[in-house]
Amino acid sequence: MEEIIVLRSSQNEVLLQEIKDKLNVDVQKVHLSVRPTINIVASILTAAPKIKLITCPPSLFERTPRKIKEALSKVGVKFEALLLTPGRPRMHADTKIDGIYGLKKKGYSAKKISKDLGIPLTTVYYYLNKK
Repeated sequence: MEEIIVLRSSQNEVLLQEIKDKLNVDVQKVHLSVRPTINIVASILTAAPKIKLITCPPSLFERTPRKIKEALSKVGVKFEALLLTPGRPRMHADTKIDGIYGLKKKGYSAKKISKDLGIPLTTVYYYLNKK
């Protein structure tokens, strides 16, 4: 069975970065934790031209504009409701979270990591204490 790539970011800028980081020409299935917009769909189609299925939670599926559903259908991409990722979407891309650990290994202070990555200090402490 083909793996579904889950995109969990809730902020548009972070989601677009996550699309660039996680999707490639071989990806065929994607699950979104946000309601798809034209920009998001265009980014997915650009990053994963062989995409066959895009899913999102049922509550967001119902609120997705008909035009987006029709546009996906025209390019041969199925768009379905799927309850896959319960819980709150992430606010920061995985690359930034990995950056926290990388900078800490280099000896950076939590305050410097926060400033360099543009992540709140409390979030930096959260991830550092999590490991």
